[in-house]
Amino acid sequence: MNVDDDPILTSALQFWVASRPEGGLPTRREIDPLRIPRPLFPYLVLADVETPEGRVRYRVVGHEMVHRWGTNFAGRGSDEIFGGDYRAYLENAFALAIENWLPVFTASRFRWDVGGYLRTRRLMLPIGATAQGPVTQVLVVQTWPNSPDGNRTDPMLIVPGTVPVENAEPVLVGT
Repeated sequence: MNVDDDPILTSALQFWVASRPEGGLPTRREIDPLRIPRPLFPYLVLADVETPEGRVRYRVVGHEMVHRWGTNFAGRGSDEIFGGDYRAYLENAFALAIENWLPVFTASRFRWDVGGYLRTRRLMLPIGATAQGPVTQVLVVQTWPNSPDGNRTDPMLIVPGTVPVENAEPVLVGT
């Protein structure tokens, strides 16, 4: 499973690469909402970097993200929303993007129903204060490839400490 398997993630990566100066980071000016391809909006999350270790505060949450998570988590920090291994996993992925100035791809599988699992993929795209850094925000695009016929499924229900989650190792995406 990789970015090329998902047209939404591929579009997000192409946008980020086209917005980035050679060898540098795109800034918030280049990642202007008016320039972001419209099909990406439902799947977007814009996160402000709070620490180099990957703690973030979510600024903007797309409507498909709100539907899937069952809540709008804008204004909340990663440490307020997630706990345990999953928090460590996500913050590690954010830290990888922050440190390397490169996109990071992750894939997870959540138990979302008594009898089913929901797969999700995300691409974390770093944004700099300037083209020379530091990374101050991360644009996240997250999709759910196993939705029947591409349609929505019910929101994920994650009960801390009780729900099995399988996380693939975060992978830097070369551009």
